[in-house]
Amino acid sequence: MNIFIESSGCSRRKLDVAKFHTYFRLNGYEILDSPEQSDYILVTTCAFKKEEEENSFAAIKEYEKYNAKVIVYGCLPDISPSRFHKTCDYEYITPKQINEIDSHFPQIRHKFADVSDANIMSGEVNHSSWSKAFGKFVGSYELSKPFIRRSFQYLRNRLASDAKRQYHLFTSRGCLGACSYCAVRYAVGRIQSKQAGTLLMEFERGLKSGFRDFILLGDDVGAYGQDIDTNFPALLAALIEKIRAANGASLQKPVKLHIEEINPRWLIQYRREFMDLVESPYVASLLCPVQSANDRVLGLMNRGHTVQDILQTLQEFSNRNHELKLHTQIIVGFPSETEDELEETLTKIVTIPFESVTIFPYDEKENTEAAKIQPKMPENVIKARIVKAQKYLGKHKIRPILSCNER
Repeated sequence: MNIFIESSGCSRRKLDVAKFHTYFRLNGYEILDSPEQSDYILVTTCAFKKEEEENSFAAIKEYEKYNAKVIVYGCLPDISPSRFHKTCDYEYITPKQINEIDSHFPQIRHKFADVSDANIMSGEVNHSSWSKAFGKFVGSYELSKPFIRRSFQYLRNRLASDAKRQYHLFTSRGCLGACSYCAVRYAVGRIQSKQAGTLLMEFERGLKSGFRDFILLGDDVGAYGQDIDTNFPALLAALIEKIRAANGASLQKPVKLHIEEINPRWLIQYRREFMDLVESPYVASLLCPVQSANDRVLGLMNRGHTVQDILQTLQEFSNRNHELKLHTQIIVGFPSETEDELEETLTKIVTIPFESVTIFPYDEKENTEAAKIQPKMPENVIKARIVKAQKYLGKHKIRPILSCNER
């Protein structure tokens, strides 16, 4: 059996794809570099933002022309269910059902659940091939500064990801959040944490293989352990102890831990525990999506914390460890957000020594509470506010990063 795997989306889904490669090879499938001779095409989709959703639908449409069975994986069917079921008549698997992949393919001897998780997004995994990326470039070409900026960012990120040796610890699947604007939680389901012993073994394996940069991530990374009677700070403390023990065995390069997209609620809930942990020189960076620094907007977002709580917490972290690199994200143009509320967000954000702020335009998703909130911001207003935010952050020496819809 031959299979072609097309991948797009976040780091978590790309790690799933890396595991798919191992899974299919163990089961005797040949993984092809192009779809022409494939018996199966597995299209890994993303719909986090509008551009990714459109690209995913375009990819599915493209593969209709091949004489192969197309199976869709990823968040798209649960994030955009009406459009998916109206336009796509394919079998599909969502992240919360990933172990059900066995039932979609013949001659499966090694179950997916029994295959070890991937830790490396290796070059062999097709995270949209260069030819595919070029096709997207031609299809969406426009002579404009935002487009040119997006193109250079893609090339920079691609080259950086190929060159950088990073080891990923996928701590848990699923999310305990209920953010009013987010539909990803429908696709990933409830929290399913990996046993700490398994994660520590993966970590030791990475150390022995020479990795020194470790990315801690999950669909809701800070929720780790809530279903198995532990928590994320306990895991972080155990990893730090492993590093200290390994340093005693003379590691030549420093080990760095990078925490990806931790919801503010967990930093606030475990503030005391984190306060001691972030003093460690091994905790190198922390990405905490603040989303807004206006309490009314945060309430509409259903984020469950106040601006003062999270900004004070992050400031204390920075005070404890001046080398800690802090990153955040904001959403611009949330329904009913005023110009003054955006300005409040910007003025408060720059009081924290963030290395970067990723700017996301609000993107409405089906079946979310935010979709019911009025009034909606016109697209031209959102674009103007993004430019304003970008200039303001740059003026205060914080690197603005434009999200996929405006990258």
